[in-house]
Amino acid sequence: MSGKIAPELLRRFFRRYGMRIGFIDSGVGGLSILEAVRVLVPADYFYMMDNRYLPYGTKSELFIRQRLKQLTEHLLTHQVDLIVIACNTATTQAVDWLRQQFDLPFVGVVPAIKPAALYCAGEKMALLATPATVKGYYIQKLVADYAGQSQVQLVGSSELVMLAEQKVWEGADVKAEVAEVIRESGLNEFAPKAIILGCTHFPFLAQEIRLAFTKAPKLFDTADAIARRVQHLAAAIISPYKEKKQDCFIATQELTEQQKLRVKQMGFGQQSCWPDLYQD
Repeated sequence: MSGKIAPELLRRFFRRYGMRIGFIDSGVGGLSILEAVRVLVPADYFYMMDNRYLPYGTKSELFIRQRLKQLTEHLLTHQVDLIVIACNTATTQAVDWLRQQFDLPFVGVVPAIKPAALYCAGEKMALLATPATVKGYYIQKLVADYAGQSQVQLVGSSELVMLAEQKVWEGADVKAEVAEVIRESGLNEFAPKAIILGCTHFPFLAQEIRLAFTKAPKLFDTADAIARRVQHLAAAIISPYKEKKQDCFIATQELTEQQKLRVKQMGFGQQSCWPDLYQD
C-alpha cells in the first residue's frame, strides 16, 4: 500500500473532526500555497495577512519572530490545528523558534534548491527571493549542501513582492516592471538553466518572469511539496469536534472595497480586520 491517503477518506475524516488550518504571510504570497493545499486537504482555512507590515523581507529577525508569535496567538483563538508559515523569509527566520514556543505543528516554506540543483546537474541556477531571505545563513547552508556543483546567483527583490500584490489585487499589467527588475539583476546575462522562486509571492509572476528572459529558464516553487507535507501532518491530527466554518481571511490593516471583493472571489466566506497590537 502506498503512503498516499485516499481523498474520500480524508473528506470523511475532516467532516467528522472539523480540521482547521491557519496560514500566515505579510501579503497575498501565501495564497499560492493555499491553492495547492486546498486541493489535497478538506479543512476550514484561516488566512492571516499581515498587510500592516508588508513586506517581511525588509524586517529584522527579532521583529518577525515577535510578530509571528502574536499572529499565531490570534489564530489559536480560532482553534486552528496546524499553521503554515506561507512565507520564505518568515520561515527561515522564525519557524524553528515558533516550534519551541507553541505545541502545535508548523509547516514552513523553504526554496526548492535541492530539486533545482538535481535538475541543473552542475549548470547555472539562480535564487530569486527577498533581500532578507538571500542574506540569511539558512539559505547559504542550503546552497552549500545541495548546489555546491552549480554556479548560483542570489537575487533579492522587494519590488517583485509589491508587483505581485498589484497584480493580484488590481489585475495590473506588470510585465514591463518585472522585466526591468530582471534586467537590472543581470540574470539574463547570467542565463541560468533554472530559477528558484524563493518567495511565495513570485509564482503569481511566473509568466512575467519567463517573458523577461531571452531563453526562459525552468521555474521551481514549493507549493505542491508543501501541500503534500500538510496532508501528511493533518492525517495524524485528531482534532476535537469543531463547528464547520467558512474559510476566513484576516487582515491586520483594513482592506479597500476592491480588495474585499477580491477576497470573496478567492473563496473566503468571512473577512475580518484584527486590531494591531505591535508597537513600532
